Amino acid sequence: MESQKVTVYTEKFMIVGEMAIIRKGYRKRLSDFLNDRDIQFIPILKAKLSPIDMKRDAPEVDTLILNKNEIVMVVPEKGFEV
Repeated sequence: MESQKVTVYTEKFMIVGEMAIIRKGYRKRLSDFLNDRDIQFIPILKAKLSPIDMKRDAPEVDTLILNKNEIVMVVPEKGFEV
């Protein structure tokens, strides 16, 4: 398993951390991992949560398990993949 630094946006939070990625054969891109129907929950390591409404403090957690259905957008640290 590898990890990639990302910023993940949900309806309520911006999450910055390292997404733990399982690479399968020729499927090596982040988008392949996110579109894998067999994976419903994604671990995010060293996650810092920032509420979109900024009404709460931004907690940091060692590991966050995120349901893919909650994701609005994912931005890799190195920019979008082609």
